[in-house]
Amino acid sequence: MDRFRDSLLALGLPGLFLIALLDSAGVPLPGGVDIVLMLLAWQQPALFVVIALVAAVGSTIGCLVLYRVGRTGGEMALRRLDPEKRRWVTEKVLENDILAMMVAVLAPPPLPTKVFMLVAGGIGMPVPRFVAAVFAGRMIRFGGEAYLAVRLGDQALSTLRQYYPFIGAVLALAVVVYLIVKWLRKRREP
Repeated sequence: MDRFRDSLLALGLPGLFLIALLDSAGVPLPGGVDIVLMLLAWQQPALFVVIALVAAVGSTIGCLVLYRVGRTGGEMALRRLDPEKRRWVTEKVLENDILAMMVAVLAPPPLPTKVFMLVAGGIGMPVPRFVAAVFAGRMIRFGGEAYLAVRLGDQALSTLRQYYPFIGAVLALAVVVYLIVKWLRKRREP
């Protein structure tokens, strides 16, 4: 798999697109999209927005593959998942589908991103909402990573690894604040 990833990396932007698509479709590649994206952005700083866009589009299409599996395979695809995890993810997607998808593609592991995609398909989340949420979340993530690579160069990856738990905590806090505000607004409505 390392050799396959390196072959795709040698292709530049088309390789990044394929890596993002395959990774999001459930084909794990060593190093993943993030490292390849940061390397390309560091090598070609003038193209960092294009690089992030290519990765976001590829990843969104890959997520659509899992969405489609959840949609067509429905209960059979979801049955293979841990019941507790599936119940928790289903609740989150039903509560606020766009926010759930954005958090799923932004948050660091161990958040089960692929489970969110399968559940979104399984419950029939509208495709335009799904695509918009996944693309926006991936663009934020990949745009930030590409910018970090341009600004920090070869130190970007170690900086990202060091602060990713903090970034994940800030993201989780933002989601909690959003949900509290939403809940308070509902309580005030007659």
